[in-house]
Amino acid sequence: MTSVRTKITFTYFLISVLIISTLGILFSLEIERYYFDRLLGNLHTETKVLSAILHEGNGGAVQRGEKEKEMNAIALASMMRITLVDSSGTVLYDSSVPDSLLHTLENHGQRPEIVDARKAGTGSNERTSRTISHDLLYVARQIDLVEGPPAVYPNLQFIRVSVELTDVNKIMYEIRFKIVLAAIVVLILVIIASQVIARRLSNPIVEIGDMVKEIKAGNLDQKLPVRSQDEIGRLAALINEMTDRLKSDIEQMKKLERVRTEFLGNVSHELRTPIFSLKGFLETLIDGAIDDKSVNRAFVEKAYHHANRLDGLLTDLIEISRIESGEMKMSFRYFDVSSWSKQLTSDFADIAAKKKQKVVAEVLDREILVLGDKDRLKQAVGNIIDNAIKYSSEGATTVVRLEETEGKISLSVADMGPGIEPEHLPRIFERFYRVDKARSREVGGTGLGLAIVKHIVEAHGSKIVVTSEIGKGTSFSFELKK
Repeated sequence: MTSVRTKITFTYFLISVLIISTLGILFSLEIERYYFDRLLGNLHTETKVLSAILHEGNGGAVQRGEKEKEMNAIALASMMRITLVDSSGTVLYDSSVPDSLLHTLENHGQRPEIVDARKAGTGSNERTSRTISHDLLYVARQIDLVEGPPAVYPNLQFIRVSVELTDVNKIMYEIRFKIVLAAIVVLILVIIASQVIARRLSNPIVEIGDMVKEIKAGNLDQKLPVRSQDEIGRLAALINEMTDRLKSDIEQMKKLERVRTEFLGNVSHELRTPIFSLKGFLETLIDGAIDDKSVNRAFVEKAYHHANRLDGLLTDLIEISRIESGEMKMSFRYFDVSSWSKQLTSDFADIAAKKKQKVVAEVLDREILVLGDKDRLKQAVGNIIDNAIKYSSEGATTVVRLEETEGKISLSVADMGPGIEPEHLPRIFERFYRVDKARSREVGGTGLGLAIVKHIVEAHGSKIVVTSEIGKGTSFSFELKK
């Protein structure tokens, strides 16, 4: 399997080869064209200079010889060939051919540069010379008709200059060689740079792959280093965040599993007690106690009591299950909490009277509107009042009190019970947690009432606060929005 580092390096190399090759070819062609155009321009300039030189002086046989010497010197110094052609194409002078051999030269009237010069005044052409067998660049210029032919060459019609392209080709070869050499150096640098970049890019990916393997194996204690703010850095940070979340989720799952196990154990225990007692009383009745008038009614009443307890437990289990699963929806409305409190305490008056107790409401004598689900709040506060009655002695008074604060109403329920020891206060809202297990079952508690209270109060965006003093009583309070 090809590694990411190799793929990155190969990609960089391939792209670099394509770019450098393209740029090298274009650059080489551009230089060659520039150099050729410059050479062509120089040759055109030379034809003008030669035309001016030939027109200097008054003419005569001696002057012609001097002109030819001058042109020979120019041709030698400029490393170019100078040719003078008349209108018929006959060569009158050639710096590369002695005068004695001029008659052996072909007629130049149909040379491409001469033909173009005859039409447009100037012409150029690149070809191999049949006279000297070298590649040459030719430029021809027609004598200005206004100036006329120079006196030294009365029949002169065209001035032609040419240079061998051997030196030009050699220069272009050197330029191309240097371009290729530079391209090779650049490619080597690109390969080195791509290796460094590939290593920097692939190392974090390799680290991420190794960590994913560790995560797959269950090891969540490692952390990826976040070395940058780019996509790889953000990926590393996300994987670290995912790992932390997985650890939290796993810990939460373990905690939920412990809670579930504990919950099932508590439910089994809580159900077993009333069922066992119920079966015991019913079996006793079946075995003959039903005919014993001295005990049969008492046994039936006890069986009924345990059946009621079992029914209350199942009802609370269903209720807290609905709350925790989100099935129970709150219906928030504004309602008068003063009249609501009075009605609630009135509902518990008979229950309290049976234990020679009182339940009173200390509220403001006016309408106070709060936002909440009054039925669920009735259930929550009712559970607190019910516990207060159960655990308080004869003559005790349970007080439901309303206090107005800025933008909120504080609702509290204070009893005159035995109080709760400080070490128990943090846990009294846990399901099936009992401060006094024996007495709780004796008075008929299910162990779920305060857990339901906590959920309902928190669903109203509030928090329930408990204060207690041993031997003096306990107070539960929370706030509601006005």
